[in-house]
Amino acid sequence: MEPAAAALPFDLWDSVLSASLERNPQEARLRAAWQSEHASSEKLSKICLANHYNFVMMRDTMSRTPRFVRVGGLLPLIACACFMFPAANHSALAQAVTEQPIVVTGEEVPSAYGAPPGLSRSRFSNTTQAYVLPPWAFFFGEIYEGQGFRHGPPDHLFTQEIEMGLPYRFGVAAEAKFERFNGGGGAETVSLEARWALADWNKIPLNPTLFAEYKFGVGTIRHEEVPPPPGGGEEEEEGGPPKVPDAYEFRLLLAQEFGGRFEWAMNWFFEKENTGDRGREWGFSQSVMTPIFLPNERLKVGLEMEYKNVTTKDTRGDPLNSFVIGPTVAWKPTAQTRLDISPLFGCTDDSPIADVFVVFSWLFGGERAEAEAPVSTRFRYYSDVAYARSGKDSGKEMKQVAYVPPCPQWYGDREWNVNLWGTYAFTNTEFAPNPSLVDIVQSTSEGNPVLGTYDRYIGGDHAWGGGGDIKYFFCRYAGLGVEGFALDAHKPGFDIFEDQAVPIFVHRRINHNHTVGAVLGTLTLRYPIPCTRFAPYAWAGVGAIFGGGERDTLHTQGPPDAFAVNAQTEHFGSETKVLGQFGAGLEFRIARHFGWTNDLSFGVIDGPKNNFGMFRSGLNFAF
Repeated sequence: MEPAAAALPFDLWDSVLSASLERNPQEARLRAAWQSEHASSEKLSKICLANHYNFVMMRDTMSRTPRFVRVGGLLPLIACACFMFPAANHSALAQAVTEQPIVVTGEEVPSAYGAPPGLSRSRFSNTTQAYVLPPWAFFFGEIYEGQGFRHGPPDHLFTQEIEMGLPYRFGVAAEAKFERFNGGGGAETVSLEARWALADWNKIPLNPTLFAEYKFGVGTIRHEEVPPPPGGGEEEEEGGPPKVPDAYEFRLLLAQEFGGRFEWAMNWFFEKENTGDRGREWGFSQSVMTPIFLPNERLKVGLEMEYKNVTTKDTRGDPLNSFVIGPTVAWKPTAQTRLDISPLFGCTDDSPIADVFVVFSWLFGGERAEAEAPVSTRFRYYSDVAYARSGKDSGKEMKQVAYVPPCPQWYGDREWNVNLWGTYAFTNTEFAPNPSLVDIVQSTSEGNPVLGTYDRYIGGDHAWGGGGDIKYFFCRYAGLGVEGFALDAHKPGFDIFEDQAVPIFVHRRINHNHTVGAVLGTLTLRYPIPCTRFAPYAWAGVGAIFGGGERDTLHTQGPPDAFAVNAQTEHFGSETKVLGQFGAGLEFRIARHFGWTNDLSFGVIDGPKNNFGMFRSGLNFAF
């Protein structure tokens, strides 16, 4: 009977089964109950995984082994066999699905060791800094500070800063500061900085970070922070204003986020000059900011303040107390750039009337750094899968994984570079010629001419210009090239003629406008940081400089009296000298064949008071 039954067509089996159930209502009820239980046993679960930008949907199937219903005869056994296969198939499918890795992709959120993005930019506000940068991220800032005083002209400070984040919560930076005061100006200091955060974000309350800075004085003092004490003070150094002394500074940086809405930072600082009047400065600055209106924290407003206690070796008991406070606004035109404006107002007699800051900053790099979601969405995900045979629940942990794109190559092993740049040259002397021509005659007749402290080759204390260079990198890290530049220089002079026989005394000031040019052969060493657009570089070159060195010499004959001698000026034209130059900088590749360079160099010319520094910024074309 079984072979005959097996040979029946499927439609006939269906009709026979239906007829059997109609004859036996009890079996029909049991079958309906079993189908209902089987349908409820297939459960669809959806887990929504929130990761700042993406949602991950996962489906698993939970099934139970159906209970077999014995209705007698061969027909119920065959029917049960037909339903067992899909049940077993669903159970295997559920296990296979949950064993697949889950990958969450999303745009990287800049974060340093778990810190909020706003506290991962090195400079939190115009007067405060906070925490550290992510590893291999770079911060570039252009800082303007304008101080208006109760008496005297305003002081304008321009600072250029670049900082690099390193692993293990370290960071290094360099700064160059320029000053414009009372019609004169030039470089003031060049600084090297380092910082280290004690732990990852929120591991220690207030997230303390240690900061150290050393400042090299490269210019002259144009504006004294502390006026000399009544009835005295240091005499001005012979030959012009005193040089800016070297100094060191230590800071303790504190920062915290409160309620996921307010960000706060505070700096305690101490600075000490090594020479000169040995100025000492300590104080604190703090800021609090919160985002408003625009999405993604593109606009922030807040309040910031700064207190400084300043003394010199002659005024230790009578310090200058300065306290300024005011609003601050930070606007991000793009995800990587930010503009900060802070008009601060003085609250003490020693404070400036207004201290205005404007800072444009750019955070970039760290393309291979680990992506982190915002703090509010960093959590782990779990799914529960019920296994058909064991009947037990087992939790499977799934960790969030960020997609890391392939590492691009921005620098070639062999390539030509054509670099065009603008430059600002600054000398190590003050643009301060002797204002009295009669005094020049008098001092020369006495054998000690007092001409002033201006530079002897370029002439003034600064000059603007431009240049370019062509380099061939015969390997990834080294290249040879030729460099040339021109500077628009100005040098003060005089024309004096005095003859007691006539008598005649003619004296007038003149200005030597000249172009200083140079051509050098260079060797450049660079290190393209892997998987970033950045390449620090250093170079040195030797060549010739021409077009400068004009000078005026006064010859006198007679007694040491400005109005009783014969005097005549001798003019000397430009001269060519040997120039040695060395420097270091950083290149950022905007595209594979197009980059932006910034560097600082020093030129050494034969002879006293001839050396100069040069800051360059330009575009580099690689092919």
